[in-house]
Parts: sequence; structure tokens; C-alpha cells
Amino acid sequence: MPKIMNLAHIAQMAFNQPLLATAELADTVTSFLKSKILGSTNDLMMNVGKVGVIALGSPEDGENIAVVPVHGILVPRRGNITEACEEVMSYELLRCQMTKALNDDQVSEIVLDIQSGGGTAQAAFECAEFIYQSRTIKPIRAIINFNAYSGAYLLASACTEIIVSDTSGVGSIGVYQKRVDLTKMYEANGIKIETFFRGARKVDFHSDMEMSKEERASIDASMELTYMKFVNAVAKYRNLSVEQVIATEADTFEGQQAVDLGLADRVSTPQDAINEIAQTIIANQAPQTSQITQVTSSIAIQAAHMKMTTQL
Repeated sequence: MPKIMNLAHIAQMAFNQPLLATAELADTVTSFLKSKILGSTNDLMMNVGKVGVIALGSPEDGENIAVVPVHGILVPRRGNITEACEEVMSYELLRCQMTKALNDDQVSEIVLDIQSGGGTAQAAFECAEFIYQSRTIKPIRAIINFNAYSGAYLLASACTEIIVSDTSGVGSIGVYQKRVDLTKMYEANGIKIETFFRGARKVDFHSDMEMSKEERASIDASMELTYMKFVNAVAKYRNLSVEQVIATEADTFEGQQAVDLGLADRVSTPQDAINEIAQTIIANQAPQTSQITQVTSSIAIQAAHMKMTTQL
């Protein structure tokens, strides 16, 4: 049975707050909400979904790679998955999974398998800083499989290393926000809403009231604050200047171009990247030849999960 949606909660995440998301992603969510607001029958059902930690490597060899999927729309709290296969990942869940891997003595490296157009700004910066601080404990590598835009790129930028393929996209370092105004629709339908309030800012973002000059100025100030927070975070995590980050103009970049701009570190396919990380771990351990063959075989078989997931 489909889980009943909390539309007010979804709308709260989509409107009236800065989003670290691409315009395409924001439009997908708002188009869905628009159908609800206008009473369209072309609805999507939301069902509960789970995202787990996948450990690659043999349990007995004592050294695993924890692969944490970071897929879909990024939100502050526990996420869902839509009937149209739009995944929802929460910053909260990501931190919980990473904490588990960081505290697991058998896990030597963490890989974030990223495929996301971003999401809410709320909780994004705290999660990115957590990743940045955690990489002093264990290496945390971002494999872009195949997009890491806006909020998702913020998370990737905090990692020890960012690996892209020739067609992987990163960037969209910008902020997006929408404000719904339904006053014309109410007027066309003969509906008049009287709102009583105390405090001049109490009715900011109310869809049944026109936007005031003061509200617009407040939104612009909030957007600028969030944007510069984003820019400064990426500059810090990627060792770039603020001017270099701003110069990207929230554009997106693929493969070698991303590396040349300092937004990524190297080009490799997701499958090759995970195998290379595994081989480095094995080489650092310097086991006997027989052990190398056994461990390499095990990793190659289990790492195929990433290749299969990419093809689905």
C-alpha cells in the first residue's frame, strides 16, 4: 500500500527556501506539487525506500571499502523513493551511514557513489563539513556516477578525492529559490482571502499574498548569504580561490574539463575507479602473492555490483 504523502512537508522543502539544486530538479518537484495544487490526476505516489551501505572486499581480509550511495534529491531528514524512480536521500541518513563506516575497523576507505542534482540547502553545509572533517580519519572518495550537481557537488567537494568519467557532470555551484503567488488564481476564481497578522514579516512567503518589496529584498539577501556560503565552502574544500568558484557561474562541467578547472581530481569510469581504490589498499597492505590473488578476485566479483547498478 502506498505511503500517504505529507504534501505540506514536500512543499516546504520545494518553495520559500534556498535550494542547492539544478533548475531542472526544482522544476520536477514543483511540477509535481503544481498538479496537486491545481487538482490534476496525473499524480506520483511516494513509497518508502531504503539506501544501504555496500562493503566491497572479503570480510576475512580485514580491509573493506564502504560504498555509500548518494542518489536522488537531497533532503534534511529520512528520504523516500517515488513511483517514477526519483530517489530521495537525506543528509541525516548519509551521516549515519558514514559514521557506521568510520567506526568500523574493517573499513579502510569510504566511497560516495554520487548520482544527484542536489536538493535543500538546509543541513547540506553541516553534512559537507562533517565529510570534510571525517576525511582526516579515513579517505573519503567521491565517484561521480554520473552527476553531482549543486548540493551533491558540495558534498563531493568535501571528499578527499573526486573521480569523474568522461561524461560525468559536476558543478552547478549556485542557489535557487521559488516563491509561489496564488493571488491571481484566487482572483480569477472569485476567491478573496483576508489575512490578519502581527509583525510586518509574519506573512512573508504566504502564497495567498503578493510579494512586498521588503520580502523581495529579504529573499535576495538570504540568497546571497547562502550563495557565498556555498562558494566559500567549495573554495575551502577544493583549495580554490573564491574568484575561481564564482567564475563557474553555476555552470556544469564534464570529465577532463572539470579536472582542468579544479572541480575534480581525475578521470576514470566508476568501475575502474573502485577497482583502482581496492588495488591501492591491497598494495599498501603488501600481502603474499597468494593472498593478493584471493583478495583481488573477491573484490573484482563484488565490485561488479557498481557496474551492474550503473547499467540499470
